[in-house]
Amino acid sequence: MQKTPYVAGAEESSEGSLSKFPDWREGVAILMERAWLGVLVAVAVFLFFFFQARRQTPYYRSTATLLVEAQIPKILNYQDILAYNTRNLEYFNTHINALHSRNMMKQALERSGLEKNPKFFSGKTPEEKAEAALGLVTITAVEKTRMINVVVEHPDPQIASDLANALAQSYIQQDLDNRMGISMQAIDWLRDRSEEYRDKLEKGLLELQEYREETGSVSLEEDQNIVIEKLKALNGVLTMAQTDRIQAETMWKSVQGQLDAEVPLAQIAAVLNDPGVQPALQKLQDQQREVAGLQQRYRSQHPDLQQAVELEQKLQKQFEEACRAAIYALKSRYEMLVERERNLQTALEEQEKASFELDRKLVRYNELKRNIEADQEIHQAVIARMKEASVSESLPTDVIRLAEEARPAPAPFRPRPGQAMVRGVAFGLILGFGAIFLFYYADHRFRRNEEVERLLGLPVLSTVPLIFDKSVRERGLVAHLKQSGEVAEAFRTLRASLLLREDVRNAPVLMITSAGPGEGKSLISANLAVSLAQDGRRVLLVGADLRRPVLAKIFGADQDRPGLAEVLKGEYRWQEALYPQEVPNLDVMLSGRIPSHPAELLGRKPLADFLREARGLYQHVVIDAPPVLGVSDSLVLLPHVDGMLFVVRYGVTHSMGASHAVLKLRESGTPCIGSILNGVNLNSMANYYYYRRYGGYAYRHYQSQSADASPASEG
Repeated sequence: MQKTPYVAGAEESSEGSLSKFPDWREGVAILMERAWLGVLVAVAVFLFFFFQARRQTPYYRSTATLLVEAQIPKILNYQDILAYNTRNLEYFNTHINALHSRNMMKQALERSGLEKNPKFFSGKTPEEKAEAALGLVTITAVEKTRMINVVVEHPDPQIASDLANALAQSYIQQDLDNRMGISMQAIDWLRDRSEEYRDKLEKGLLELQEYREETGSVSLEEDQNIVIEKLKALNGVLTMAQTDRIQAETMWKSVQGQLDAEVPLAQIAAVLNDPGVQPALQKLQDQQREVAGLQQRYRSQHPDLQQAVELEQKLQKQFEEACRAAIYALKSRYEMLVERERNLQTALEEQEKASFELDRKLVRYNELKRNIEADQEIHQAVIARMKEASVSESLPTDVIRLAEEARPAPAPFRPRPGQAMVRGVAFGLILGFGAIFLFYYADHRFRRNEEVERLLGLPVLSTVPLIFDKSVRERGLVAHLKQSGEVAEAFRTLRASLLLREDVRNAPVLMITSAGPGEGKSLISANLAVSLAQDGRRVLLVGADLRRPVLAKIFGADQDRPGLAEVLKGEYRWQEALYPQEVPNLDVMLSGRIPSHPAELLGRKPLADFLREARGLYQHVVIDAPPVLGVSDSLVLLPHVDGMLFVVRYGVTHSMGASHAVLKLRESGTPCIGSILNGVNLNSMANYYYYRRYGGYAYRHYQSQSADASPASEG
């Protein structure tokens, strides 16, 4: 026997494993199967929306639209008192929040007269009315614009429009009053500042005049200019005097040096450059040349020569006197230039002292004068701004204006029966579909082949319709008694599916079990055995359910007739316990009398001996085994069989229990060939479409159905 876990068809399904979720075709079947639930939920939701709309009080909506200017209009070329950044998002949002304030609502109620209107929240105080009215108002900004919608909802359309317009107008007036009040406060403040700076200006002028009197000057700016001019003139004269003194000093030093060196006066005369010395020197030189000429012609006692010599001596004295006079003049001029330079230097120093003293006086003078000029500028600016504010105050401009006033709505905006019905249909469909799939996922019972294959991992070999016959025998032998029809064809399909597989043909002992009782395993076992026998194959049907045997009822035998229990106890040979049948090629071994310990009895060696002998005589041995959950009988039988089939009851078998049962079967290592979906009601619209897409090809619909018959659940 194979001892590794095996599921028939697992190799084929591993390549293209099934999805864990239903596909769209299965989804359609799910919807059709539970369409009644979806319709019920949809109708309930629709009726809820419908009656909810009918019982609601009609409300009317009116909308007034405010426009916030992007910039303040400029009538005059004056700057406003307050600089409004109207393009700022915070400025825009401030208006939205201010509109939805309690104080604003009180002003709107007073303006519109709704505060005294008996239809508007009668029996409440003005404060309570304002608080309640805020719940009727919605302030919204129009996207990508500078507009604000003031939306009011009220059962009375006239009250709704009046309140919207009153709220808009009141806010416009409040904004204008606020800006006018700020302008008036600014004018008063500017007037006070004007008087203040006027007094400061007068005080400053008096201080300046007193300082002038103290310093003894009419204008220190003019004195400063005179001192600077004198300073410049003295500096220029001193520079020239220094230049002359340097020249005179140079000449005097040169002459004095030659005198000290006893240089002849004739050589010194060239340096003196005196107009009196040069002519004397010229006359002397001319006389000397004349004397030299006479001496060559005459002797020393010649009167002409003596007269010429006397004249030469006289001219010599004149020349020496002229040189001494020039030297004295040069020395005197040098000393005079030195004295002049000294005097000019003294005068310049005194003028600089006077300039420094004047600068010290100018520090205080300039401070007083600057204060006066600053006060004078501020005073003039304040007066000019006060005049501008006075003019602009008389020309108000609207930053916020009413773009569109509210009007009474001709029809209520809610409830709208048409929209309520559309919403009811939409929500009804959504919740209906949701309820269908919610109950589908909450219901763990199998209803489709795909569910079985997806959750259990077993291929569905056949789908057996719900059998409406009343007696147990008719249901258990329907494949023999009614060889035409959908039920018989279903078992033929199961037979063909089994015989097409090589592993099934080589597995003569086939056990049929289920997760729990009442899922039709005995019915499937009997009809499968009949179907195999009809194909000319030797078949043995064994009733191995020793706790709740059903085969005796199906074949009409006595419950005390010897069967498998007696064979396993050794009371009968298994050939003696066979129950003859009218179906050719079919032998049946019933369960026999119910033993006290079925699991221990099935685990004995006689069962293995019996099945070994049956394999040699029969092509197929079909064992009707007990359910897997709750008892261990089927698990005891697993080592002795060659394959198994798992029966799933439509709408009865739970996926969690079936998955647990299949897991136990797989752990045994015995091949699990597939599963059978039993008890499908083809009268259901969803099942008729899902399971009978090809059923009308060869057979007519099964007509022997009874609406009041209970479905078979043998085994």
